[in-house]
Amino acid sequence: MKYILRILAVLAIVILAIFVAFAYRIRPRYDNKGINKLDKGSSKDKIEEVDAYKVFDGDKPLRILLLGIDKSETRDRGDSKSNTRTDTIMLFSIFPKEKKVQIVSVPRDSYVTIHGWGKHKVNSAFNPKVYPDGGLDLTVKTVEDYLEVPIDHYALVDYDAVTKIVDAVGGVDVVWDHDDYTYIDDWVVPPLEISLKRGINHLDGEGAVRYLRTRKAYQNQDLGRIESQQNFLLLLFDKMKSPAIILKVPEIIDIVDQYVETDFNYAQLASLAKFGLGLERDDIHTATLEGRNKSGVNLGGYVVDVYELNHEKALDLVKNFPANIEEKSPAEGQLDNSKVQEENK
Repeated sequence: MKYILRILAVLAIVILAIFVAFAYRIRPRYDNKGINKLDKGSSKDKIEEVDAYKVFDGDKPLRILLLGIDKSETRDRGDSKSNTRTDTIMLFSIFPKEKKVQIVSVPRDSYVTIHGWGKHKVNSAFNPKVYPDGGLDLTVKTVEDYLEVPIDHYALVDYDAVTKIVDAVGGVDVVWDHDDYTYIDDWVVPPLEISLKRGINHLDGEGAVRYLRTRKAYQNQDLGRIESQQNFLLLLFDKMKSPAIILKVPEIIDIVDQYVETDFNYAQLASLAKFGLGLERDDIHTATLEGRNKSGVNLGGYVVDVYELNHEKALDLVKNFPANIEEKSPAEGQLDNSKVQEENK
C-alpha cells in the first residue's frame, strides 16, 4: 500500500509541475508575477523569457523573503490600502544540492538598523509613513544587511491567500496544548474573535487565520505565535503532498494567482513546486532569530518595548546552514502536532 501511495505521490508531483507550467503559458489573469521590485541594479520590468524556467543558479542557495501582509482595517484607519503592514517575516533558504530548506522567522519587533537609516523595529521598514522609502525594497535590504546574505526573491502573502488555500485543502487539524482560549480584539474591523479548545482543533480557512494571529495566549507572545506559524506551515506542507490534492490544483493555482505577489514567474513557481513536493518533512528546518526583550526604547517620541537580537547567533544560524543542523526537540511552548499529521495527509 505504501508503495502504491509513493507512486501516486510521484505522479502528482509530475502532473502538478506540468499543469502549472501550462497554466503559466495560457491563463495568468493577475499581473503580480515575475515583477522585479527589488533594486538590485536590474530592470524592474518582467523577467526575461530566456530565464523563464530558471530557478537555481547551480548549487548556490536560493533565498526568498516571505512577508505576511496584514491589510486589516482598524478603528483609526478605515482604508485597508493605507493600513498595510508586515505581520510575518520569514527567510526561506533553499539548498538544491543538499535538498534542504531552512525557514528562519524574524520577530517583527526585532530592533535592527534600517537600511540607510537608524535603528527601529524591523517591520517599520515596510511602512512609508515611518520611512519615505519604506516598503518591500527597504525591508529586503534591511534583512540582507543584518543577516549578511543576499536575498534573491520575494513573496507577499496576505491573509486572504491563507484563508482560501486552507479551505481548498479541506482544512487543517492542529493541537492546542493550552487551556481553552477565547479572545476578542475589537480594534480591528471587523473584530477578531479567537476561540480554541484544548486538544485537536479542525480549522477552516478563517479559523486558521485566527489561529495564526493568536499572540496573547502564549507566555512569550510573539515568539509563541511564530512557533505556531512555523508548525502550521509544516502541517500544510503535509496536506499539499497528499496525492488527493491533485484534484485541487486548478483551485490552488487560482488562489496563488490572485493573492500572492512575487518576482517569480509561473514557470519558476512550477519548478519550485516540483522541488518542494519532492522533499520530506525532515528536510525542512525551522528556526527563529534569538534575542531578548528590551524596554524603554524611544522610537519616534514613543517609549516602546523591542526585541534585541543576538547578532552573532543570527549569523551562525543562517550562514552556516546546513552544516549546523542538529536534532532538536520541540522548543518550550512549541506545539507538537505529530498526533494529527496522519489526519492532515
